[in-house]
Amino acid sequence: MTRIRIIIQAATIERTKLYLIRGAALLLCVLIFPLAAHASPFDSGISSIQTLFTGTVAKAASLIAIVIGGYTFAHGEPGAKKTLAGVAAGTGIAIMATNVLTWLWGS
Repeated sequence: MTRIRIIIQAATIERTKLYLIRGAALLLCVLIFPLAAHASPFDSGISSIQTLFTGTVAKAASLIAIVIGGYTFAHGEPGAKKTLAGVAAGTGIAIMATNVLTWLWGS
């Protein structure tokens, strides 16, 4: 009878060890996977492209486009109003895109 108790106790200890190992592995996965999810290899490239299209370069290009659009509008070129409206819309989209995305997703 005592031999059976020893075997049952040994099996219980092994089962407890197995539960602890499984729990530790699950805890490790829960802690590591969110870190890996934020470590995308494309983040730095996409961030630099975003900065290029919404930063200083976009503002300078839109300023040049507005000046050229105003010049064509002042000299009565055909289609100048349409061009100037397109430049204004494109500038608004390029510069305000980051603000809109930050407002939507808060990052």
